[in-house]
Amino acid sequence: MKDYLPYAAGVLAGLLVAFLISRLLMLSETPQLMLFALLPALGGALVERVCRRRPNNS
Repeated sequence: MKDYLPYAAGVLAGLLVAFLISRLLMLSETPQLMLFALLPALGGALVERVCRRRPNNS
């Protein structure tokens, strides 16, 4: 379960960014759906990749 924490943190960060962008740009319908589909997945993947690349990660 501990191995999923970086991915989950990235997903939450991506979700928060998606909410902020959606709110600031007043997006609706298809653009908003794309934003909420892509950003959490990208955030999770990026944070997980960064955590795995750290040399002192045991």
